[in-house]
Formats: sequence, structure tokens, C-alpha cells
Amino acid sequence: MPSRAVRIISTACVILASLAQPAEAQTVDSVSVDSTRGLPAPAVRPISDTVSYVPLTLGQKATFYSSRTFSARAILGASYAAGIAQWRHTPREWGNGISGYARRDAAAYGGGVVRRTAEFGFGALLREDPRFERSTRDGFIPRTEDVLRSSVTVRTDDGGHRLAWSRAAAAIVTGFAVNSWEPRRMHSTHHALMLSLAGFLSYGTASFTQEFSPDVRRYVFREFHIGHE
Repeated sequence: MPSRAVRIISTACVILASLAQPAEAQTVDSVSVDSTRGLPAPAVRPISDTVSYVPLTLGQKATFYSSRTFSARAILGASYAAGIAQWRHTPREWGNGISGYARRDAAAYGGGVVRRTAEFGFGALLREDPRFERSTRDGFIPRTEDVLRSSVTVRTDDGGHRLAWSRAAAAIVTGFAVNSWEPRRMHSTHHALMLSLAGFLSYGTASFTQEFSPDVRRYVFREFHIGHE
């Protein structure tokens, strides 16, 4: 493996290990369990620390997986990524026009399907909870610290926390899968590992968005009096 890739991945591992300390005052937020149907449902507020943690069943994890994989948000996200790639004209072998955009769109969505499928499979095998945990601390810096920590750790079905091995495995699988359908000139272990690293780091962006987007929405609604007569 090229020395540059070794240095980058080694540095990333050190950073991830330093973040993977037990988190304080975190709680499940993005999905709660609908007690009437036994299915994951969007949560409005963080679950209080006084409420006992209830793990998802395998069926609930499958529902959670399908709701993220086959959703309008996933489709639009892939279309957006394809538009950026089209604008950058990468890979150049795929050309421009509708056909070029279609290939990029399919590649982007396919990569998402591979990543979420691998994450679901490894997570179910390792008994990891896929739900995002919002911080219960106040202040931008403390909450950002919790976001970084939750990007590399995951709650387990027994209520504990550990490194998110399912995300790491999914990132590696996706990196090599995406690299395999890129043009031949881009096929290399180095490029696949860089794609894997970028995929794992993207969990941080997703966690940051999930943590702070409710605050942004509340601010916008308040400033523009949306929803008020």
C-alpha cells in the first residue's frame, strides 16, 4: 500500500480512537419505538435518561434500514451528488449529457445502497443499534464533542457503547464496491481505501446535521413566523 495512504489511515485511526471514549449524557433521538406497532418511528424529543433503554428487534432494524435506503431523501441525495460529479466532469470517461448523468446518478445511489446494506448486515450480526443519539448537553462545543464521539461509536443492544465496527466495515465494503465500477484507470487499492475513509468520515457530517438541524428549523420558524397566524 502506498505510504501516503498508510499515513492518512493511521492518523485517522488515532483520531477515531481518541474520540471513542464513553459518551456522557447522550440519548436516542432520531428514532424511537412505536409501542403500539413495534416499528421504529421518528422521535420528536430526546428520550429522557430516566427512561430505560429498549433495543430494537431485528425486524425493527430492517424497517429502519429500508426507511433510510428506499426513501425520497436517499434518491434526492444521490441525484445531488450526481449533479456535482457531472459539473466536475468526473469520471471523464462517463461523458456529459443525460447518459453521463444517469450513470453518475446510478453509481451514487448504488453506493448508498451498498453502504446501508453492509451497515445493516454487520450491525445486526454485532448487535449494534443504528439509531442516532442526540446530545443532552447544552452549548455548541459540548454538543459538537458529542457529535464527533457519536460518529465513531454506537450503542449496543445491551445498552453499552463501543466503536462502530459496522460503519467501518460498511465504509470499506462500499469503497471497494464503488471503485470496482469506476473506469479502469481509477482501479487501485489506494483509491478504494481513500473512498472508504471518505465514506467513514461522512458519518460525522450526517451526525452534525442530525444534531443541529432541529435548532436551525426552530430558528427559521421563529424568525419568519412560520406556522403562526
